[in-house]
Amino acid sequence: MRAKITLKDWAPGVITTQIENKAMDGLERAGERIASMARGLVPMDTGALKGSIRVRRLAGDPFLNVRVYAGSREKGGAFYAHMVEYGTVKMGKKPFLRPALDSVKGNVISTIEGG
Repeated sequence: MRAKITLKDWAPGVITTQIENKAMDGLERAGERIASMARGLVPMDTGALKGSIRVRRLAGDPFLNVRVYAGSREKGGAFYAHMVEYGTVKMGKKPFLRPALDSVKGNVISTIEGG
């Protein structure tokens, strides 16, 4: 005996887009958790560096990236974020982004899945 099943309004492209959007929303939430933790780890800051930490969802990116940035190239902005994170010849490193990522990365999958 054979049975034929017909799915009404089957739209795999729409379903794929919905799944990707939900995953990206979760990844953005994970990025916000990293950014929040990094703001708390910034060493002795006047507020410029903390205020420069942001999360960006890259529109049209084929790799579906969400990035956490620190610093600014604008005049008067926190152009020195990388110097604080990695250090310089005259100043030791005081990382804040990497420790924030390391502390959150174990929960990224559960955050993407719905939390």
